Amino acid sequence: MASMKQSEDDYHIWRSEEGQIIHVPYHYTRTWEIEKFWNAEFVHWFFNKYWSCSIYIAILYALIVHSLQRYQQSRKPWELRLPLCIWNASLAIFSGIATYRFGEEFVYTVGTRPLLHSVCYSINPTSPAAFWACAFALSKVAELGDTFFVVMRKKPLIFLHWYHHAVVLVYSWNAACELTAAGRWFIFMNFFVHSIMYTYYSFTAYGIRPPRILSMCITALQTSQMLVGVAISITVLNIKLKDTLCQQSMDNLALCFAIYASFAVLFMRFFYDAYMKPRKAQQVNQPTKKTE
Repeated sequence: MASMKQSEDDYHIWRSEEGQIIHVPYHYTRTWEIEKFWNAEFVHWFFNKYWSCSIYIAILYALIVHSLQRYQQSRKPWELRLPLCIWNASLAIFSGIATYRFGEEFVYTVGTRPLLHSVCYSINPTSPAAFWACAFALSKVAELGDTFFVVMRKKPLIFLHWYHHAVVLVYSWNAACELTAAGRWFIFMNFFVHSIMYTYYSFTAYGIRPPRILSMCITALQTSQMLVGVAISITVLNIKLKDTLCQQSMDNLALCFAIYASFAVLFMRFFYDAYMKPRKAQQVNQPTKKTE
């Protein structure tokens, strides 16, 4: 269990017109040129003012996706092999770079500080980690493009796919308003898993079919990510109930737990259906799955 002892020497407080953020005072060994364009005050203002736009984007996304699905019903699937390969490779490279840069702060905080610090003291809002946290939130809009390839190629569109894309977008923008400390875990895990997942997808899009065990491991990794999210949410709740200083509101925490719990259930169900269910039963249920 995380130690409840807190000292003002353990954290710094960053303030802006939108509020304050308690963070770990970590300084990167070096800053990339692109990271020097970072404006913490503007980004904090932007997400506090416009985070609700993510809800409208998510709703519009769901409407467009299902409209395109109906449009494609009587038409031939698009090939899109090369564009899909480039798309996945681009996201894999982005996720890999982000894992490396964001990971520097993550490894320092998780590896050298108590658990309390990593789940209750956020990243430095003026640091490269915050730059990549913002890139993470914005990338959730770009990743909606994944569904375009699924629909236009007439591949099965399961509920988990579009629900996951829409909900992660909304939550990441909401969490960006207060730069939730637990987001350090969520962002790093997502970048890391996506760097592997999109690399796998880029190979399959190119026509290279990796062993089935690799696909199984990636799904297991995704499922583990959701279970860790649930565990962290429960840990933060326990800390906050003791009136311990923690950079995450109860409203955001409740949303976080609900989302990760639903993801955990859906991913475990998907893992069972894809890798553990007897093949005959799986074939019988497959048409239903395609219509979701």
